[in-house]
Amino acid sequence: MLVVHRAERADLLAEMLGDLLAAPLDDPMATEIVSVPTRGVERWLTQRLAGRLGRRDGHADGVCANVAFPFPGTLVRHVLAEVAGEDPDSSPWTPERLAWPLLELVGAHLDEPWLAPLADHLRTDAGDDDRRLSTARHLADLYDRYGVHRPEILLDWARGGDGGISSTARWQAELWRRLRDRLGVPSPAEQ
Repeated sequence: MLVVHRAERADLLAEMLGDLLAAPLDDPMATEIVSVPTRGVERWLTQRLAGRLGRRDGHADGVCANVAFPFPGTLVRHVLAEVAGEDPDSSPWTPERLAWPLLELVGAHLDEPWLAPLADHLRTDAGDDDRRLSTARHLADLYDRYGVHRPEILLDWARGGDGGISSTARWQAELWRRLRDRLGVPSPAEQ
């Protein structure tokens, strides 16, 4: 079951989550899933929940266990894979996997005019292969965040549009379309 709570203060959300998690699941081995935006939020939330869950009255000996804290993109990927009957870890759209085809595409098209802004960025440290890899990883994370937080941009790119982004960043759309063609699989936003 998906439960969405909203509040202006994070401590109130943590309290509501504690109330929700205090009631045990029917299957004691099932993992609770709580999506978080950052690892810092995960740590804070774990500490808050540990002060409440499983503790004895009058003691601060609680524990937060059997709770998974995936990022929103990871959660979406797993849900989509579950619905499609696929293995979520084999998706070519995970940021970890996207970096490698991006690296190859950038290398193959670096001298083309549409990729000039990225080429200028990469050429500030001529011959620095580490910079190319870190840039490809950054782009993979960027495309993943677009898919989670701004899927309408990727949907417009898939139709050949520019997604409303600035003219200096339009190379991202072309690179994404070439990446999608290379992978041959619709992106999570399209799925």
